[in-house]
Amino acid sequence: MYKKMRMNHRFRGMGKTLLGVACLLSTCGITYSCSDDFDLDETKPSFLGQSIYSELQKRKFTTMVRLIDDLGYRDVMSKTGSKTLFAAPDSAFDEFFKTTTWTDGAGNRVDSYDKLSTAQKQLLLNGAQLNNAYVLEMLTTIQGPTKNLCLRQEAGITATDSVPYFKWDQLPNNLNKGQEVNGKVANVDNTKKFWDRYRQQSRGGLYLALDGTEPLMTHFLEAQLNEKNITHGDVSFIMNLDGTSKEWKDNDTENRSYVYDSQIVEGDVTCLNGYIHIVDKVVDTPSNMAEVIRTNGDTKLFSLLLDRFSAPYYDATLTEEYKALHTIAADSVFRKIYVSQRSSQGNASTLDPDGNTWGDFPALSYDPGWNRYTVNGSTKEQDMAAMFVPSDQAMRNYFLPGGAGAMLIERYSDKANTAENLEYNLYQIPLNIIKTFVANLMKDSFNESVPSKYKTIMNDAQDAMFANTYSTVDAYKKSFKKVLMANNGVVYVMNGVVSPATFASVMAPALYNKNAQVMNTIIHADDNFVSSDTYTNAPLRKFYSTYLLAMQSNFSLFLPTDDGLKNYGYIDPITYAANVPTNYRYWTLEPEEVTTKGAKTIAVKAQGYKYNVREDIKGDKGTSAGRQVVSNANNDVTSNWGRVKKQIAIDMMDQHIVVHETSDDGEKGFTSGHHYYLSRSGAPVYVAKQGTGTGNGTGMKVEGGLQVMLANDAYPDNDFTCDVSQTYDMTRWSGSQTYGNGFTYFIDRPMQPTFENTYMVLRGHDNFSKFFEQASELTSATSDYVSLLVTLFKTDDMTNSQWTDEQNKYMIFSSTTARPTATGTSLVRFFNNYRYTVYVPTNEAMEKALRASDEGGAGLPTIQSIQQYVTDNTKDGKLDPEAKVKAQAMVTCMVNFYKYHFSDQSIFLDNYVNTTTCQTACSDAQGNYVTLDAKQGNGSLAVLDAAGRTTNVVAPYNLMARDFELEALASRAYSITSSSYVVVHALNNYLIFDSAMKDHFDNEWKTVAAAKRFMKHFPLRK
Repeated sequence: MYKKMRMNHRFRGMGKTLLGVACLLSTCGITYSCSDDFDLDETKPSFLGQSIYSELQKRKFTTMVRLIDDLGYRDVMSKTGSKTLFAAPDSAFDEFFKTTTWTDGAGNRVDSYDKLSTAQKQLLLNGAQLNNAYVLEMLTTIQGPTKNLCLRQEAGITATDSVPYFKWDQLPNNLNKGQEVNGKVANVDNTKKFWDRYRQQSRGGLYLALDGTEPLMTHFLEAQLNEKNITHGDVSFIMNLDGTSKEWKDNDTENRSYVYDSQIVEGDVTCLNGYIHIVDKVVDTPSNMAEVIRTNGDTKLFSLLLDRFSAPYYDATLTEEYKALHTIAADSVFRKIYVSQRSSQGNASTLDPDGNTWGDFPALSYDPGWNRYTVNGSTKEQDMAAMFVPSDQAMRNYFLPGGAGAMLIERYSDKANTAENLEYNLYQIPLNIIKTFVANLMKDSFNESVPSKYKTIMNDAQDAMFANTYSTVDAYKKSFKKVLMANNGVVYVMNGVVSPATFASVMAPALYNKNAQVMNTIIHADDNFVSSDTYTNAPLRKFYSTYLLAMQSNFSLFLPTDDGLKNYGYIDPITYAANVPTNYRYWTLEPEEVTTKGAKTIAVKAQGYKYNVREDIKGDKGTSAGRQVVSNANNDVTSNWGRVKKQIAIDMMDQHIVVHETSDDGEKGFTSGHHYYLSRSGAPVYVAKQGTGTGNGTGMKVEGGLQVMLANDAYPDNDFTCDVSQTYDMTRWSGSQTYGNGFTYFIDRPMQPTFENTYMVLRGHDNFSKFFEQASELTSATSDYVSLLVTLFKTDDMTNSQWTDEQNKYMIFSSTTARPTATGTSLVRFFNNYRYTVYVPTNEAMEKALRASDEGGAGLPTIQSIQQYVTDNTKDGKLDPEAKVKAQAMVTCMVNFYKYHFSDQSIFLDNYVNTTTCQTACSDAQGNYVTLDAKQGNGSLAVLDAAGRTTNVVAPYNLMARDFELEALASRAYSITSSSYVVVHALNNYLIFDSAMKDHFDNEWKTVAAAKRFMKHFPLRK
């Protein structure tokens, strides 16, 4: 071990003498000027040696000297300049030639210096030098200067130093043959055709630069290790030193420095033109991670998965530069690039070798072959990547029968799942699935992926990847076969396979099942657009796979089969909103390949047929009537019928995801005996028949709001109920599985929410007529009501816009022109993309509330009674001021009465015991919404109002509605812009929002003072 000499010791007291020679120390931005009259020969400091070349000669480093001479670097290394050389003695070169795997052009091992090619000599010399003079202490400093963060340096290697020639049969051989979609071969790997062009014996082969950018030199120095909390034991493990005489333990006080795996045994040999650092091994610059994985002999199976993402790119500049230095017969030099979101090509490999867009190709997060890899938010010098790569034996254990990945082979390959067929079978797994597998093992930061930090390494769901499996660092280290150093990262070769969370989540059965391609496509439609740069290009912009990767949640995911979506389809709620029976439409969905790249597309074909749900109840799509419209897989989902397909895909997906509570009950699927659940969007899911077995799946029948509505209509031929055909236990308590997030249920057709809104449900039930008649009048479409509001509330200084905003406070329903919805109906004005419950007093209860208005005005005011009061108190065209205040209080009371019957949360009458405090649409002076308590019992539901009165829910109850707002009038709309799901119950009494009204409504306006206090306490909100 060399004795470390600190810079401040070396230069202390040198004064003016130092200034004459320190011009060679242009280190990390520190420049020293040279004096013109300085006589170097007379005043050379005693510590300053000869030139780098002379120092090597003196030390008898004959192989290093020979490299310099052969490559024409003698003058550079002999004269004043600025170089740093990591020099190996001859003994190190002797060992190198005994152990190297380098070969010559004929494939023979290079076991002596005389067998080195010029390119190999360049790698040995240029890879061991830096083009600036660095003492060891400054190697961790980055230009700026920024201390202690530099892990990698710009080395002397250029892209033209090594451009290997690959024979035609050495190029990637992509065996993928695509998948059958509707009887046609589809989904062939996009990169396949580019390699196939050159895998022809007649072409000979390719000059192929492995990335085509200059590699950096990686060093491990104490200052950077300390700064990033990397331990000696981490470095020892990475160097494969554990268990050897050179093991470097965490508690060792010895400081070491490495360049790759070459230890610096004597540092800071100061020369006229730079520094020499003596190393114990030849600095053999490794290739990039992708190439190290390909060539090390233990990870060939994983390498072939990686190569499916690669393609050869012609590089005109590299071609000219290489041909200027080397005589080659070929006309072209190519670069091997991996399609990724970050690469040497910039933020994304957006264009294929032909210059066309990759479109929705499942790109890797970064290019594993990128020599100058850069971590997001950092610089290339500060960090590199890391990959956790299964050994070939681990891959065999995982994908062959008995392994967790065997189902992928069985799902996608046409050959038997045997060891002999494994390479072929791995090629048949679609790229989007392979990307999930590979991406989980690719980590952005080496600094954060060292063994001592294993507990904080995250998987694709951002859960701990290893912490729950290994209790100690030592146990964790034993899970690896070896570690491989690359120039852009470290490759940890594992003895096993770490499955991505995607394979353990409720999404997994969709990947494995041939009859779930449509739902699988929808789940993963946005996967290639998760970065902030590409988010807006996502076709659905819902990112369902990310949502379903919440591994701490408890989901139930329903998957309508492809057969069910094709045979039974999905009713278009928008066409029913237009209320033109000849335009009612029903859509079938089936998988189809996307062949047009670049557009916002999904691999699903949607076909629309004329269909009337009540007339064609048996499922006849009405094809004989014509009117078929189509949105093919290549159609953009942001235009025309593609927008309808997008709407259906989102509606359907949201309806089929149920998020359970984290209690023991919620973690067991549908075993609680409840009938009503809420989906992700708030759409109700009704369990029409309880099943048996795991997750209560076997024999279970479920319905959406539409199916419930049809069942309530008592159609004798109703066959809309969805039957569960298969259940997958994907919970973290399933057998030996310790990682999962719920149950997956295959159903024979899709559930579907109702297309009746609150207005339609209230209008359609005779027992709600009194409530509906009064509440529906509270809209700007009612001229008498608007006229009354003008009289009572509009002031002369209000603009039209201000008045419009003001009068909205007094509305229960909004007009269809302001918020387009189903023709002939209105939306509840204050519903806002949430879930709600409406409690509707029966006609008898409403008559009780209104009755006193005919007996002196003590009951609930109506528009008519208030108008009459205004008329009675108007003389000579002028309303009495005191009467005006009281009339204002009457309107405020009337509106708040109805708003109080609309509450947040969807509360069902079910086999459930719970009390929920819910906010209503009625608010007080502090802006707080007046609450009510919904008390659920086993088979009962009661409401405790603000006056302390308990009112029971009676039949009809659990009626489902959906207030959806369209992008345009129903007759020309393609999509839904907002949606609120609603449950409607009948009450045997009315609710009171103010305890002072418990006996008589008019208690709050008997006097002007009381009226003013009331309006101040319960002002209406916009």
